[in-house]
Amino acid sequence: MNVLKGIKKFLFEQKNTQALMIRLSAIIPGLLFVVSILGLISPTVFRYVIPVVLILTIILSAMLLILLIQFIRGIRLFDENAITLSQGNLNISDIVPEKTKGLEILAAAFNDMKRNLLSYIESTKSNVIILSDAVDKVTKSIDMTYKGNEQIATNITIVAEKSQEQLKIAKSTLEGIDKVRLGASRITTTLGNIEDFVENTVKQTSDGAGHLNKYTDQMQIISSNLDETSSFIKTLNSNLTEITEFGNLIMGITEQLNLLSLNSRVEAARAGDAGKGFAVVAMEMNKLSDATKDSVKQINSLLANISKNNKKVGESIGNVTESFAMSKGIFNSMKESFYTINNNANILNSDIKQVYEESVMINDSTKVISEQGIILHDASNEISNITQDVAAVTQEELAENEEISEQAISLKKMLSSIENLLKRYKTSILPVDQASTKRLKFVMLSPLNDPIWQSVKQGALYAQNELKDKNISVDFIGFDKVDHSFIDTLNRIIDEGCDGLILPGIVKGIEECAQKAAAKKIPIMTFNTDLADTSKRLSYFGPNIQAEGVLAAEILAKSIDGTGKVVIFRGNTTSSTNVTRRDAAVAKLAKYSDIKIASEIDDIEDSTQVYKKLKEYLYYSPDVRGILMIGDGAKGAARVIEEMNLIGKMHLFCFNYNAEMASLVKKGIVHMVFRQDGFGQGHDPIIYLYNYLVANEAPNSTTFTRTEVVDQYSVSDY
Repeated sequence: MNVLKGIKKFLFEQKNTQALMIRLSAIIPGLLFVVSILGLISPTVFRYVIPVVLILTIILSAMLLILLIQFIRGIRLFDENAITLSQGNLNISDIVPEKTKGLEILAAAFNDMKRNLLSYIESTKSNVIILSDAVDKVTKSIDMTYKGNEQIATNITIVAEKSQEQLKIAKSTLEGIDKVRLGASRITTTLGNIEDFVENTVKQTSDGAGHLNKYTDQMQIISSNLDETSSFIKTLNSNLTEITEFGNLIMGITEQLNLLSLNSRVEAARAGDAGKGFAVVAMEMNKLSDATKDSVKQINSLLANISKNNKKVGESIGNVTESFAMSKGIFNSMKESFYTINNNANILNSDIKQVYEESVMINDSTKVISEQGIILHDASNEISNITQDVAAVTQEELAENEEISEQAISLKKMLSSIENLLKRYKTSILPVDQASTKRLKFVMLSPLNDPIWQSVKQGALYAQNELKDKNISVDFIGFDKVDHSFIDTLNRIIDEGCDGLILPGIVKGIEECAQKAAAKKIPIMTFNTDLADTSKRLSYFGPNIQAEGVLAAEILAKSIDGTGKVVIFRGNTTSSTNVTRRDAAVAKLAKYSDIKIASEIDDIEDSTQVYKKLKEYLYYSPDVRGILMIGDGAKGAARVIEEMNLIGKMHLFCFNYNAEMASLVKKGIVHMVFRQDGFGQGHDPIIYLYNYLVANEAPNSTTFTRTEVVDQYSVSDY
């Protein structure tokens, strides 16, 4: 088995293949010559040798024929691609080295030449867009500048005339300012006098407020004394009432004494001589009773007079208290009024001070304005002189603008020539010559979160540039983050209406939008990834995912000499793109009996997770020779290869090409990257859709873009 592999390697490696063809071409005639010599020298030997030599000659001739056929096929493949290139059609896939036995270096050089030419053409197209936009902006700017300078030239004379009028106005203004300054000075002096008067008034009102406070305190004391006197009179009247009641009691007692005396005298009369003494006592009691009654009557009369006089005094004091209370209320009102006057005087004093300060400021400002007015007068005089020079410069600028405008026109013609030259190279489809009879509106939606989408955007912008004179607008809407806003925007566009949509089938939820657009008869072109229901779109333009998987497997197998272990990172298994690539690659690798898929790792696309998973796997299985990254995460695998010193020993293949991958390819850490034609995906669907609507040129249901292979020989600065 090893011998057969050695013979196969010897026959089909590039240098050996070419050398073997040369050797076989020399060996076969040599053998025939030797056989002829042997036949002449020894016919007996010739009879035994000739069959062996003939068999050997036939085998060698067959080998030579096979090699020549493969070599000629490779030559024809080069011829076909060279003819295609000579016709300007660069939109072709790379030549697979396996199909050009003995010409692998030429195939790599041919592919590099084609890629470089494509890169140059597409870069030139992008630069044409930038230059075209810049020229348009410069032209518009020049036009605006030219018109502005004309206006300036027209108005500069008016400015000169107005500057003279300005001088007169400035002089008149200076005189007015001087009068204002004098008036402001007088006002300041007057306000100073008013401020002194108001300050004196404030001082007087403050003193008056202090006296009022003292007087209020005295009034409060008098009011308290009157209240105490009134209370005392009331108490006295109460006592007099009690005395009167006590007198009435004495009068009752006196009446009892009189009755007792009468009874005593009656009893004394009955007693006769024995009761004479008691009669005398009764008489004295009667006298005492009468005397007491008379005294009590006098006291009651006196108390009645006192009570009457006290009542008058109480009424008088009550009237005084009531009058005092009324006076107190009036006085409090007067006090409040006086305080209000004092507060207003304080406010007036503050305002007068502020007005005085403002007047001082105005006075100072008028002085400054007067000084600046003089400067303005001088400046106006200078402006009047400068306007004449400006008028001359403006005329010169007008002439220069005319020259720049002519150069811009020349630059436009040059860009037009470059665009015509680019049309000779058929890297993409061209729009039909005729313009649309009605105004068309195309809308293209695309992510922008990866370099491939940036390339798509460049292609769309170039399509915009090609269609700018064909009565059509192409709106490119990019999304840095593909979330619900993408679908919301698409639904809004469908509701508003348009003439065509160009959409990536990769966005979740786009199928429903496509059905909605189809119901409104809006044609849809898909790019990069197709819809699941292809009946809802007009055409798909993008990579052949299955062919990419097959190509990756073929090149991987060749890079490891058709033997060894391979690890596949399948990426996100919910992605139809990843699943299709993986299935195609696995089916192709299965045809190599000596290649074993050691492990398939699902749903890991984060670089850190890829790093951990691969490093852990290689710890137990260090003999892995190839790694195929279907999804993202190649950076993590490259880190493992570099850290474990496996560069050149372990071959890493991936699909997503960017600046970081380009750097890793240059270092030899990443063996090969498969790159899509993003520019064509952005450009061609727009042009196909335009040709379909304007010229009724129906595109193919599916158009595959080319897949480019990037390795150390073909990698360029990103």
